Amino acid sequence: MREGGTFGIYVQTQLFDFAFIASVIVFGICFGTLLARMGQARSLTRKLGLAAAGFAVAGGLLDASGNLMSFILMQFATVIPQVLAYIYSSFAVLKFISLTLAMALALATVITGVISSGLGMLRRPTAA
Repeated sequence: MREGGTFGIYVQTQLFDFAFIASVIVFGICFGTLLARMGQARSLTRKLGLAAAGFAVAGGLLDASGNLMSFILMQFATVIPQVLAYIYSSFAVLKFISLTLAMALALATVITGVISSGLGMLRRPTAA
């Protein structure tokens, strides 16, 4: 990239990616906690929503760590040390696991919230 003159474009792209990562973290916190409010305190719905927010934050932080690691890897012109390649790949794998869990937990939060709301309506006495 340096020899080809595209390193500056790479850095700009990575900086834009950091902004995207920050938006994923903020969205994950906002959406996860919003969904958590579907449940009562200490309910499964509340716990699932908060866990979704937590995994979204973890995924974003792992993505940012992977981006920072890519800058370290750029220092090696020809051969990247294997241990650094494993670390970089581990950040990527853990990022995808975290973000997938965040999405699955968000879906589970909606499902449990709808079910508990429906059960709550069935339990309420009706006015005669």
